[in-house]
Amino acid sequence: MPHNSPPVSATRSATSPSPDHVRAFIESHWDDTVRHSPKDDGTLIGLPHPYTIPSRKDVFQELYYWDTYFTCVGLVATGREELALNNTRNLLAEVGRFGFVPNGNRKYYLSRSQPPYLAPLVGLLAEASQDPAFLQEAIPLLKREYEFWINRRTVSPGLARHGCHATREELIEFFPTVRDRLGMPDALAEDNLEFAARVMAECETGWDMNSRFAKRCPDFFPVDLNSNLWLYETLLARWTTGDESSLWTERADRRRTLINSLCWDAERGAWFDYDHVHCRRSSVWNAGLFQPLWVGLANPEQAAAVVANALPKLEFDHGITATLPPNGATPYQWDHPNMWPPVQHIAYRGLARYGYIGEARRIAEKYIGCVTRAFALTGDLWEKYNVADGSHIARNEAGYFKNPVNLASGGNDVPEAETPSMMGWTAGIFVDAQDFLADSKS
Repeated sequence: MPHNSPPVSATRSATSPSPDHVRAFIESHWDDTVRHSPKDDGTLIGLPHPYTIPSRKDVFQELYYWDTYFTCVGLVATGREELALNNTRNLLAEVGRFGFVPNGNRKYYLSRSQPPYLAPLVGLLAEASQDPAFLQEAIPLLKREYEFWINRRTVSPGLARHGCHATREELIEFFPTVRDRLGMPDALAEDNLEFAARVMAECETGWDMNSRFAKRCPDFFPVDLNSNLWLYETLLARWTTGDESSLWTERADRRRTLINSLCWDAERGAWFDYDHVHCRRSSVWNAGLFQPLWVGLANPEQAAAVVANALPKLEFDHGITATLPPNGATPYQWDHPNMWPPVQHIAYRGLARYGYIGEARRIAEKYIGCVTRAFALTGDLWEKYNVADGSHIARNEAGYFKNPVNLASGGNDVPEAETPSMMGWTAGIFVDAQDFLADSKS
């Protein structure tokens, strides 16, 4: 059985704010996250349209790649379609300018991307806007981004890995931003350039830092990355015609076969990242295994196996943990007990896609409960929560808020011990989880 307790919403006192209060806060504060910087300014990369940033204050004052998908889910659901369209157009503009979507719109992020969500984001906005011209304008740019993942991140036999394309100088600039997080405060960048490149690749996963890749991120074919690229191929097959559509379908079929051959473990009943250097599957249980359900790659038998085998391991009293460290607790923020909003969304939407409505509702209820209870205590939303106690007190890493700008100024934006307040994906997934629970009532 999973590590379950009654949904926290069931234990909320009558005087506490309700989920509807949280939603009202979200809808009234979206505009606090809007920025417009059409021209390059220092390290900031200019974008043609207004855009949302994750936080209303302090840290994360840029447009981030994969965060934006989950934010836009909430924007569309709360009637802010135009703002979501602007976000999407900005990401497409980055592809037009750079050939890929950088981690964020800072020049020091140009050496890496983040998990590719632009195709499903285009699909979300094309459906919401019912504007066929928007989709036709986006398709050539989606193909160009796809080529980035094929040409710069794919190795034999044909699956993608995360990596970076940093110069020596960029790695030297990057290393001081992560060495405290890695427990290496006195290490010199010049002595650790290869290691710095591996760590930068882990940053491209969006899961920085974690025990999932044992600090050898480029050695693995991540299940979630390749599931998303399968979704690109599937969507482009749907959005094109004739021989081109057939070509995309062939690519999707080939990728599905490789994912199932290398990453599916029938004995453990789940997908695992594949170590292509040592030709073996990872031993680390992590929430990336829900991605094949979210994109629709799983067959019914695989989905059933995930529910039977993986869900009890990764579900805790207050949500889905991102990673079960192989050797107990670690200092990394993408390990247990931290609970991240996008992981909850991928899990409950993926499970619901295959008919596991009860399990999906349980996870969505836990997320709503966590966010609502923390809001009652603090009056704010937070970047991450705690699956063990349901609070917003989660593990950060020393130096988490360091970046080249902060290093140059000699300071950080917020205290290292404080989890950052955040709208962004926390708000977007809250809205989606609430709507999912309303729509899935029996």
